[in-house]
Amino acid sequence: MPTAEARIPTDRPGRYLVQLCKHFANKGRHLTHLPRTHTLPELRPNQIQAEWTDSDGTLRLPWGQCTLQAVPGALRVCAEADDRENLERLQDLVDTHIARFSRRDPLRVEWEPPRPTRHGPAGS
Repeated sequence: MPTAEARIPTDRPGRYLVQLCKHFANKGRHLTHLPRTHTLPELRPNQIQAEWTDSDGTLRLPWGQCTLQAVPGALRVCAEADDRENLERLQDLVDTHIARFSRRDPLRVEWEPPRPTRHGPAGS
């Protein structure tokens, strides 16, 4: 399973962690809410799971998961998926939402290159 890690420099990492998790916990649950950035026919609201505290969070989607951690000066994100295509979808999802949530003071997502886990073959 390929993974990628990002470090998002911010002086409010907990705020962004909670905002991301709450957003996905409520995603599509409102009758008038139409997701703009990731309208995927295979993604339904009941397939999104979000759990969080002020310092740690997990987002689970059908095509992968992200773990989030608020550390001093940054929000750390680890994305994990079954393949590189789905990993890129997760990375794009994080990038898009961080950009939207930080419009006033834009944040930069700094992804490390994707890498396979110890148990998977390289490039999988």
